[in-house]
Amino acid sequence: MTMNKHLAALYVVAACILGCKESPVSNSKEKGAAPPPTTDTMMTVTDNIEPTQVASWQSFEQFEGKYVAETGMLGREPLKSRIKALLATESPSFAERFDVTPPVELENDILYNQGCRRHYCGGDEAALAIDMRRDVIYIGIAVNGTVKMFSERNDSAFPEKLLRWKLKFPSLN
Repeated sequence: MTMNKHLAALYVVAACILGCKESPVSNSKEKGAAPPPTTDTMMTVTDNIEPTQVASWQSFEQFEGKYVAETGMLGREPLKSRIKALLATESPSFAERFDVTPPVELENDILYNQGCRRHYCGGDEAALAIDMRRDVIYIGIAVNGTVKMFSERNDSAFPEKLLRWKLKFPSLN
């Protein structure tokens, strides 16, 4: 019986050696065989991708029903810097038209407010709409009744409330 154990062990070792033996390199001229690559396909890329963090508008939902002046909403980030980037030199004109405002409205993920310069309502006004779902800011500025519309990413899908606000000024309609 001891001889059978030695013989069985020898078969197992031989099977392992034969099973672990590398197969010979196939000839690339064989039918259907792909030629080896001429260059290294695992090249490193020097491109650095840095993700941009999209600020959540969820914190702005707390402004619903409140006045812009009491909340400081226009001075809060990310709104403050995005308004400045969108309007550039028109930014001060926009801010001064939020002197008198109704409470902020929130409907269907659109945060909306409008305002005017004290004693100049009807001619010098501004409106702001933030599509919180699509992360796009829209602004309208009326100077002496002439309206300019602005939007991030050149988006032309202005929210309905902003379009209705624009209709108040007959110079462009």
